[in-house]
Amino acid sequence: LEKVYAEFPGAPDAVPRPLAAEVLTRHLRPPTSRFSADIALLRLAEEPPVEPAVLHRQVPARDERVHTVGYPQDLPGGEHITARLMGRGGPGHEPEWVQLDPESAPYVVRHGFSGSGVVHGRTGGVIGILVHQHGTERFPVPSSHAYMIPTETILAHLADEKLRLRVTGARAVAGSIRLVPGAAGSDRALGLRRWLARWLGDTGPATGRVTVTGRGTAAGRGTAGEGSAGRTAGTGSGAVPRRGSPVWSDGVRGTPGRHRPDSPAETVELAFVADDEHDARTALHSALILADRERNPWPLRRGGATEPRAGSIDIALDATGWTAGQLVRRIAVRAGLTTSKAPAGDTVEITRQIAEQAPPLSAAFLSVDRLASADEPVLSLLRALLTPGHSRLLLVFRDPRAPLLARVVRELLDDRWASRHEAAVAARLTVLSGLEEQYRRLRGTRAGPEDADGYAPTHRQLAAKLAELRQGGTLKNSADAAYRLFRIGIAVEDALQRLDLPRAPRGYVVLPPGDGLTDLPHVTVGNPDSLVEPEPDSAPAPCGADGPVPLLLPARRPGLVRGQELHQQYRVVGRLGQGSYGQVYLARDRMLAERPVALKGVHDPDDARAVEEAGRERLRLVGLNHPSIIKVFNYARQPGPADGNLSFIVMEFADGAPLRWVADRIARRAEPFHDHRVHEFIAVYGLLILDALTYLHDERGLVYGDLSLTNIIHCGAGIKLIDVAGVRPIGTSGPVTYPAPELHSSTAMTVAADLYAVGAVLGELVARVPEAPPGLGTRSLERVLARATAPRPEERFADAREMSVQLRGVLRELRSLRLGEEAAFEPSSLFAAAPAALDGELGKAPPLGQWRDGSNVKRGLTARPPTPAEVALGLPVPKPDIADGNWTELHRTSYDDPVGLLQLSDAWKESPEKALLHCRLHLEIARDHPEAAAGERIAAGAELARARTAVGELAAYDWRLHWHEGLLHLVDDRVPAALECFDRVYEAIPGEYAPKLALGYCHEVLRAPKEAVALYGAVWHRNHALGSAAFGLARIHLADAKPQLALDCLEAVPADSRHRTAARTAMVRILAAPPADGGPPTVSAARLAWLALHRLTLREGLTDRHAQDRLRVDLLELLLLLVTTAPAAEPGPLGALCAEADIQAEKITVPRTEHALREELAAGYLRLFEQLPPAARARDRALAEALLDNAYRTRPIGFRHRRGDQRPRWFRRASRYGRSGEALPPYDDTASEGAR
Repeated sequence: LEKVYAEFPGAPDAVPRPLAAEVLTRHLRPPTSRFSADIALLRLAEEPPVEPAVLHRQVPARDERVHTVGYPQDLPGGEHITARLMGRGGPGHEPEWVQLDPESAPYVVRHGFSGSGVVHGRTGGVIGILVHQHGTERFPVPSSHAYMIPTETILAHLADEKLRLRVTGARAVAGSIRLVPGAAGSDRALGLRRWLARWLGDTGPATGRVTVTGRGTAAGRGTAGEGSAGRTAGTGSGAVPRRGSPVWSDGVRGTPGRHRPDSPAETVELAFVADDEHDARTALHSALILADRERNPWPLRRGGATEPRAGSIDIALDATGWTAGQLVRRIAVRAGLTTSKAPAGDTVEITRQIAEQAPPLSAAFLSVDRLASADEPVLSLLRALLTPGHSRLLLVFRDPRAPLLARVVRELLDDRWASRHEAAVAARLTVLSGLEEQYRRLRGTRAGPEDADGYAPTHRQLAAKLAELRQGGTLKNSADAAYRLFRIGIAVEDALQRLDLPRAPRGYVVLPPGDGLTDLPHVTVGNPDSLVEPEPDSAPAPCGADGPVPLLLPARRPGLVRGQELHQQYRVVGRLGQGSYGQVYLARDRMLAERPVALKGVHDPDDARAVEEAGRERLRLVGLNHPSIIKVFNYARQPGPADGNLSFIVMEFADGAPLRWVADRIARRAEPFHDHRVHEFIAVYGLLILDALTYLHDERGLVYGDLSLTNIIHCGAGIKLIDVAGVRPIGTSGPVTYPAPELHSSTAMTVAADLYAVGAVLGELVARVPEAPPGLGTRSLERVLARATAPRPEERFADAREMSVQLRGVLRELRSLRLGEEAAFEPSSLFAAAPAALDGELGKAPPLGQWRDGSNVKRGLTARPPTPAEVALGLPVPKPDIADGNWTELHRTSYDDPVGLLQLSDAWKESPEKALLHCRLHLEIARDHPEAAAGERIAAGAELARARTAVGELAAYDWRLHWHEGLLHLVDDRVPAALECFDRVYEAIPGEYAPKLALGYCHEVLRAPKEAVALYGAVWHRNHALGSAAFGLARIHLADAKPQLALDCLEAVPADSRHRTAARTAMVRILAAPPADGGPPTVSAARLAWLALHRLTLREGLTDRHAQDRLRVDLLELLLLLVTTAPAAEPGPLGALCAEADIQAEKITVPRTEHALREELAAGYLRLFEQLPPAARARDRALAEALLDNAYRTRPIGFRHRRGDQRPRWFRRASRYGRSGEALPPYDDTASEGAR
């Protein structure tokens, strides 16, 4: 992807040649084993003079006609093809494309078609992009096979707000359906979430028998069970096809050979969410947003039982206040019957079109009883939607007594609707009964109202409610029956979900984390015995309404059984599960106080490969010694005839929970994973994993290979990597859960592929967070993970240690932004300390030019940012690469003269760091010698080109080159180009300060204050000593007329910062400025300004007498404004100021009367005149005269120093002192001011 060109064969006159393009790797979405994706974003070298096609949102419904144009090599003039949409398809286990069936064309889709827009035949909208999927030997693709990437899939993968893609058409899920920040977590309303996931999955009412698995969990079986396919509706329902398989159009979704469900999905489902059911409304909204192909916030998320698949809803909206006409038009636009720009038509006519032409849809209408229309047109619309025979409607009512509900039940539901739902609820009650019995037996509790863990069985109470509703006969349709069936069904599902959670909250003991940077919650197993799977004959069958229900238990496996002893030391408790090659059992070490241990054998003792791999694993385990890798204690053989084969490794028991359990807790916002600190926990997981990988890669020459959420255990306050069967030498094949793109069909793991797996695992955890915290921290974390999972190995981190450095920086950023306080200081390993505060004029005393206008009126404060050239030379300098040939020379060098160092370093050996040093030196020379600036900038560019050549083929991925390219752009005042370069640096090293400082400045200059505040704030919160960030924030706050916020930022710069004096100087200038609202100053403001100036000159490092004089004059002007604007009836403000307690305590001399104030201010102007050297007075006569004018205008009796050509005696006196070099006589408190 290094050389990419874009062709426009449809406009050969406008674009006669291919245009060079750059693939934006940050937005590259290659196909993975799970998702189809295959989307890239290009930046063209120039904008072509053609009208761009605009993507259009629309339901890509089955059998809809589309057309496209391709330009194969043998037909350069183009070929027009028509096709039909065939439903979801494409590669990956979670396909995101839509299959096309070309028709009426002499040729098939082939090379030259990919990238073409797919145009809907009726609306003319570009509803997707054509992609030609090439087959493989394993997954052959017919020659007629083609796919479309629908618009909403594209938008989901390119969701970055800054892209600002132009799109038309209505969203699938309306904006009124949204998640409210701080809403209840997904551990609430579990039953409703599961019910919604079933409906969105296009399955019928849940039924089934219990299948008991480990830890008392269960899964439904039977009609329309977990994996059953349902009838076609829209584009997102039904079973997931196999990779590369089509979606068949025979009325049953799924792959060939799938059985048809015994009970098809209901065409109409009714739900009830009252006004005060906040958790239920949140569950409803979140389920629909997750089901939206476009708005699903995490396209790489793998939904569980309570999470719908993205793309399983076609229309969803909250109907509150909508009219029937608005509803009809919205559906017509989504269904492709009209466009949003078309004039509004007759509602009755559009309803008829929906009935005759609309494709099958999955539609959810919330608050349907709050429509602002009569019932009849609404019912007509619902009938029209149901006319095609495949549409499915979810109608959510707020009030079960709504008149519309009665009519819906009477007119839209078939006669057996209630009886089917009653049977489904009864079947699920049977499942609940079995689970509760199994749960009780596994924990050894007696049946009763509440067991030892606090769980109260509910199936009896719910069964009684269902029997009361049935009343001994067949249940008839009614509004009351629909409402009560829904409530009972949701209660049953809620109880099932809480029992069927692998998290087993009562099985783990979770303690809150400490306050340290890398502290994690403390997680242990309360009773390890409760984790084992039940023995095959350990529990009788539960009883249902019609008698005993058979339990489908796992078959007996070869291996160990409960109570068996190995080596007269290890007593087997039971089977825990299985790893990549072997089964794992829990045992107790009788010789060490019944300490729990893990015994790992092989799946099949007769499998020679498995036995051989177990032997290799033993050898690897014995040699591994790292606190985050599971330890081996011993080796044992099972007694008996199979003694030669059945051998077991005795390992440390991982006393904790897998990260899969943590991911579930994060998604449910369960404590302690419920708040914004969860991103920090994820970063800490990454640091611990990377520490273990550093040990494997660098010290052992191994890769872990099969990193996954189930192979990482949160043990205590740390982690353990288990299942080390996948640990192998670098380049060796083995199991891989997250294969990197370069592996293709291979499993030969590399270090880069191991880091890809780290990024994928952490990305799964991040994807589970319901709500990201404010600030830049999450964006920085996402950029670390994006680089770790980059498509090309060269783009990823060089090793685990490099990734760990950036991840730790992001962790400190997340913590400081969350707490609003500075993180513990850690110097950057990549950049030297910032040499300048980048304060512009704000951190310095007012320049003399401020008084050029010849007035003593108080002037407003100007806080302009520094020039781009100043910033280029004031940003932190990258530290030399330790692998560079001149590393020693670069560290020994200390210089003040860039010209001299340029000459001295010319004799060094050629290297990238030498060239980059010369690049910076030429920029410094250009600053110091403006007459030679143009040539020096050209020389700096040549040195950067030399550095790029020295780096070689990896130059495109070297952030140092992007950094210096950004500096060159700044010097040439090309700020937008510099921003792009610094953004690339931020992508490569997201944990560093420097790129955020540079980006903050670029956004500030380009007038994007919101983004600048986020960038500056991330740096300032993390390290208050970096004055550049404090000054950037202060300038933006001052521009927003928020001086107090600016003062807060500057005051936080600590005493040990080299930018402290500049920050305190800026505070004096802000305090001395007139009020931003134009009102008169106050005594309180003047008091703060005097205190700040006193402390600045006495204790905070401002020793420059000239700067002190300019600041004092600026402050005296504030006092003059205070006096002249004070109401006559009030006591004198100067007296009030002198009476302030802290002014007296600090013994600060303040003028007590207006007369004294004017005398002192006039003397101050004369001292400013004195700061002008004699040559400058002659050259800038206007400024000299203005200062003298101010002095004598301000005195109690004012007069001008010059009348015509006459030179008064006092001017000759001032000139005499100036020529002789003597100072004017001091005013009374000169000595004390100097001391300050």
